Amino acid sequence: MSKAPYTILGISYGHGDSSAALIVGDQLVAAAEEERFTRVKHYAKFPFQAIAYCLKHAGLHPADVRVVAIAKRPKNAFFRKLNLVLRHPYLASEHRSEKEKAAPSLAKLLKEAGLRRADVVRMEHHYAHLMSARFLAEEPDTALFSFDGLGDFVSAAFGRLNHSRLEIFHRTYYPHSLGFFYTAMTQYLGFPYFGDEFKVMGLSAYGQPTYMKEMRELVRLQDPYGFKLNLEAFPIEKTMNSFSVKNNQPYVAPLFNTSFLTQLLGIPARKISEPLGRQHWDLAKSVQQHFEDVANACLKQLHEKTQSHTLCLAGGCAHNSVWVGKIAKNTPFKKIHVAPASHDAGIAVGAAVSAANREIHAEGRHWALLGPDLSEVNEDAKKDLGFDVEERTFADDTKLCEWMVKELCDGKIIGLVHGRMEFGPRALGNRSILADPRVKEMKERLNERVKHREPFRPFAASVLWEYQKKWFKDSFYSPAMDAVFQVEDSARNKIPAVVHNDNSCRIQSVRKDTQPFYWKLIDLFREKTGVPMLLNTSFNDCEPMVCTAKDALNCFAHTDLDYLVLGRRVLTRSGSKVALTA
Repeated sequence: MSKAPYTILGISYGHGDSSAALIVGDQLVAAAEEERFTRVKHYAKFPFQAIAYCLKHAGLHPADVRVVAIAKRPKNAFFRKLNLVLRHPYLASEHRSEKEKAAPSLAKLLKEAGLRRADVVRMEHHYAHLMSARFLAEEPDTALFSFDGLGDFVSAAFGRLNHSRLEIFHRTYYPHSLGFFYTAMTQYLGFPYFGDEFKVMGLSAYGQPTYMKEMRELVRLQDPYGFKLNLEAFPIEKTMNSFSVKNNQPYVAPLFNTSFLTQLLGIPARKISEPLGRQHWDLAKSVQQHFEDVANACLKQLHEKTQSHTLCLAGGCAHNSVWVGKIAKNTPFKKIHVAPASHDAGIAVGAAVSAANREIHAEGRHWALLGPDLSEVNEDAKKDLGFDVEERTFADDTKLCEWMVKELCDGKIIGLVHGRMEFGPRALGNRSILADPRVKEMKERLNERVKHREPFRPFAASVLWEYQKKWFKDSFYSPAMDAVFQVEDSARNKIPAVVHNDNSCRIQSVRKDTQPFYWKLIDLFREKTGVPMLLNTSFNDCEPMVCTAKDALNCFAHTDLDYLVLGRRVLTRSGSKVALTA
């Protein structure tokens, strides 16, 4: 098979959330996270199945790929790494022992994937992050900011887009990391797993910032462009073994000095089984508030340098939607773009776009719906359910949407699989669980009987863009559900299921031109109820978001969903009190 013109495959692996993204010609045509196929949350090893999907979607063979772009440059900041080892010589032997246990070489992995003919290019982790965000910008002059835990010895990158050229003018290096600070305090609050930071963000709505003096002892602002951790509180520099991959998942060992934090804060580290109390709520609020203060200070410094009012964000910390929703109020930036996969999965896109070195396009520009649709992954798994189902197929989308609205208004909960799977952590109406936001008890029911998660966790809303500002204060366009806003006072009692404890709500802005089916569904709900939104949460249950019909059926089998919608097919349990009638 001859090589397809200008075919670039971006790959992210080895540091959490492995993924692949494919550019053919000048189009970004496919992207997916490996966890959706392996069913292992935050899968960190090589993304064989995501690569296979991307190529299958484009009708390509591995031999058609001209370039493989990897967002990992081990030689980055070499002299800084050398200086660290010279100051802590024992780290060299620790590092060597880890290398001996390392995964197969990149060359071997590429050969196994059939990609041995492709040229390999590498780019810095944060450069790829910034390129994934730069992809959203239509303006010729744009400020860019990337920050997370760590990538290629860098935790934050300050940059700008100047007439299509991306320039990084400042980097914050290991061990100083705002992501490490948030992760460490997440662990101290008794949430030890990779990705638990979202729980602290949700918990913060219940507390008051009573530990701000202590927070300022933990992370100090630096001029210009940055911040420094208190390395006595967070002795990250003294070990190379804090970050690893265990059982195919990223693992972060405790990053904090227990005795130091206990003495400073006056409360011990919370055990997983320990009930949450006022002191934990207040500590979570203080952590969130200080994170926002430091991040906003960085953005103000970035604005002084760039003089742009448009900001593009990436890096895992950019998924802190509570902070993102306040940026326009607290900094000079007024137009905010957030990469839909700001975490490390997104650097597959950034690496591919970087390697292309030309203008790349994607449907909807926000590249959040680039995964497989049911025609690519569908299979009949009903025989494995262990119970009988009733099924109905609708003739067209309008009739399906009308039926769904009727059932949602009757308090039913619907799992929806429609169109291409989301790329990124947020369900955007294609792999979603939907419910009526007007039902106050819906939050408790979903957390306890469907999502099986902590009762304090809030739910988001998918909102028609043309009505959004009437319901949410100071809100801006948020197509990938990446920002939290305050609910208008007059609206709070109308949508209690999506209003969090501090009267806020994370929202997805839905436009007709980018998501016609989902827009139609919500608009029909608006016509019937006067409410231009639906409660939307990811279609999963303590697992990766569903990908295939089989995944959706398995999730349906052990949750309290009333209906499962697969394309235009609707399924429910035989003999249940709900019926598939018009």
